[in-house]
Amino acid sequence: MTAQESHTTVDIRNRKRRSKGRLRAILAAVGVLGIGAAVTLAAWTDTEWIFGGSNTDTPIGTSVFEIEQNVYDGQSWQNRENWPTDATAGKLNFTVAATSLTPGAVVYAPVQLRAAPGSIGGTAVLNGAVAGPNTNAALFAALTYQVRTGVTQANCNAAGIGAGTTIVAAGQPLTANGTASFPIGAATNATTAGTPVDVCFQITMPSTATSSALQGQTVTPVWNFVATSS
Repeated sequence: MTAQESHTTVDIRNRKRRSKGRLRAILAAVGVLGIGAAVTLAAWTDTEWIFGGSNTDTPIGTSVFEIEQNVYDGQSWQNRENWPTDATAGKLNFTVAATSLTPGAVVYAPVQLRAAPGSIGGTAVLNGAVAGPNTNAALFAALTYQVRTGVTQANCNAAGIGAGTTIVAAGQPLTANGTASFPIGAATNATTAGTPVDVCFQITMPSTATSSALQGQTVTPVWNFVATSS
């Protein structure tokens, strides 16, 4: 082999080595670019909106809770929830006999409670009486009362009151709170009220209340029912 041929052979081998090196470099670069492309490729997006509602397709809202009373005063059902005065409270009608009590006398008065149209139901408790206008303290302290539910207007008397459910036991002072709550059913719908709950009050002037200081006096006991939604 001549010197020229030897030189040519070396050049060819060197070119082959350089070509292989460049190929490896190119392949490596492609690999790097390929990884980078996987990270930065654009992607589809889809935005889903949701909102709070109900299964009747109406917005989220609050319920209505309102109790009405009927004291058989000719005004039918009323909502009287302000501070109890002669002008705002419903008057329990204990009949004309209540104006001239004597020792041993017993008088009765009915009232109804119900959930107003569109109202949810709940439970009610009776708070003891406070002394309203024209109240003689001695007579207020001398009188006793009892209250029962489930006694209709027609049966709110001596013969019928015993069939009811006791809320205030007989013989309690006017200030005694009810010892049991009672349910008030929800209204049927937005235009129909709930089923009325009948309540019967009984006031007694004990036969022992014979002090002459009690003669010619008056009292105005004022109670309130506190209803809680359920």
